Amino acid sequence: MAVLLTILAGATGWLRYRFDGQRGWLHDHPDLLEAGARVLLVLMSAALALWIFARLRERLGHDQPMPESSTPPDVAWLQGLQESATERLDAQDREAIALFIELIVDPARCRSRLTEVIDLDDRAVNQQVTISFSLPSTEDDGKALYVPVLQPMKGELVDNFHLRSAAGDSLTTMSYEESLRLASAGLRLLLAQIFTGPGAASEPRNLDETVRGAELALLHLIAVRRPVSVDLTERRMAVILEKIKFPDDQSRERVRKYVGALSSSYPIIAVVPAAEAVSRRLLIKYQRTFIPSSFSRGWKGLLRLGLGLNPDQVAIPMELALTADSYHLRVNAPSNKYVLTQYLQCRHCRLLLTRHWRGRNQENGSDCRHEIDPALADGQVPFQLDHHFRVRRRRGQNFVHVYMRGYARQSPKMRGLQLLAGFKEVPPGARGKASITALATTLLVAVAGNLITGSHGAQAGGLPALMLALPAVAASWFGMSSDKEALVGGSLLARLSLIVSGVVSVLGVILYLTAPASPQAGSIARPLTFVGITDWRWIALCVISAVNLIYVSYRFSLKLAHYNDLIKRNDLGAGELAYQ
Repeated sequence: MAVLLTILAGATGWLRYRFDGQRGWLHDHPDLLEAGARVLLVLMSAALALWIFARLRERLGHDQPMPESSTPPDVAWLQGLQESATERLDAQDREAIALFIELIVDPARCRSRLTEVIDLDDRAVNQQVTISFSLPSTEDDGKALYVPVLQPMKGELVDNFHLRSAAGDSLTTMSYEESLRLASAGLRLLLAQIFTGPGAASEPRNLDETVRGAELALLHLIAVRRPVSVDLTERRMAVILEKIKFPDDQSRERVRKYVGALSSSYPIIAVVPAAEAVSRRLLIKYQRTFIPSSFSRGWKGLLRLGLGLNPDQVAIPMELALTADSYHLRVNAPSNKYVLTQYLQCRHCRLLLTRHWRGRNQENGSDCRHEIDPALADGQVPFQLDHHFRVRRRRGQNFVHVYMRGYARQSPKMRGLQLLAGFKEVPPGARGKASITALATTLLVAVAGNLITGSHGAQAGGLPALMLALPAVAASWFGMSSDKEALVGGSLLARLSLIVSGVVSVLGVILYLTAPASPQAGSIARPLTFVGITDWRWIALCVISAVNLIYVSYRFSLKLAHYNDLIKRNDLGAGELAYQ
């Protein structure tokens, strides 16, 4: 319908002839009648098109899954879990279950080092994580260890997940049913250690009815499928724990952490042969794929998307730094990119992280989980500070390296940190191509303008038209050959400059082919000539192309100088390499 109205807007000439044989105002003002009809039809078609666009956009965006309520487990099945937990604790893997409890309650105590590598070469984010465990001593000769390596939230899918040992061999993981039975055995052992003393290892059945009832209620929280609100889980757990008389607050906190971690996530538990742990050291690697979401806002983000450019910034959450004593993060961009900006900051208030911060609990009206440590408010940092971070200095490299230590030991933890990194193309890149294209366009437009307005314009033939088409072809080729498979894209300025060069080139061809035989048809006075061109239309094209050339060349030179300054920084230390 909108297309039909647009066609009618272009065919309103019949109104002029419809009222030619009549007298009156319509007969005397046919141009006004035709213009009014065209404006009305165009407005109607535009309004209809916008309405259809809004409806289609709403329909395309309405693919959210239907909300699903959490599925409560069957009570008889939970009681069966309790019985199976008791039987499992009588087996040989009691120490392995005790280790599993420690890795859930206090992962940073056993995770001595964690290295995270993010690769941005493809459209998806590839994450590779290496975890070094320092395990407590064990007293039995268990055949396997149960190591939780990842705890995705309930309802979250993990894509392309691969789990390997230090030697590169694939490791097996527990199924949902097996993980739940292990969690049940861990809860029974944890409660037995608290309420029956050190002898719980031999008699895990000796729990009174109150504790067993609370255990059944806590198992209900763990076994609930699908996501559940964390606040709701905490409130329910607080009510359950109030019914139990714990010997101390530390025991209560251990149970709360254990149940809270397992009630909000489905842990991926690796079954590792005990022989893999050499001198109580264990190394596990896993990799997965993320599909990042875009936080581009406003017209600039929409323009980059419309021009086929990928974002030039990436935000990496730093939550894994809170799970290990020592944490390294490396973000690798494609080899033709270099680091332009890197900020370690709070993702809510965007303030840069300082060593004076400490964690805090979430307060009403604020999502930030940090505050200034009163002991460090004077600005002096003591030598024995329990946390530290460092970011690799920018020196023209294509990666970001962040080191953090001690943030996992803080209580409360400093959540909400992120690394915001921006990347640009290594010169010459797209801006160099855009500068060359703009230079060729300016020269060819100037030459063609002189030919068409000069005395030999009629003898030039069709060669100038062919020459003017070359920048348009070059601009199209450079635009198509940009990085399409990289997560971080090219330069918006370069793409706009190529578009301007292509448009000027096409307009020059059209203007040349439609030029009148007389070279003076569109000429202006001789004193107002521009590089020998007297036709104002060619002057306008030449000026636009020259402005485009000057600006993109200036930005390219600035980028080249900045990159040169980065790679020439003379902060080399002993043993570092340099090239000439």
